[in-house]
Amino acid sequence: MELRITNKIIMNTENIPKGWWLNVTVMARYQDQFIVGVMRKGKTVWITETVKGYFDNSNDAYDWGMAFIEKYNSKS
Repeated sequence: MELRITNKIIMNTENIPKGWWLNVTVMARYQDQFIVGVMRKGKTVWITETVKGYFDNSNDAYDWGMAFIEKYNSKS
């Protein structure tokens, strides 16, 4: 699934490694700030590995989440 704004791909969920998910959304009380949750698939449930907020846009939140996954996977 791709999110497009003026024909530019901002986030591509197909790039998220198997067994991971990023939840990027607007912060509830700060409509101009974004938050990202990084989840990893466990044996039976999804595990929230980390959450970070106060990003100026959704793309920065997505990029930070992808970098977290890359760093986490490189430790394995």
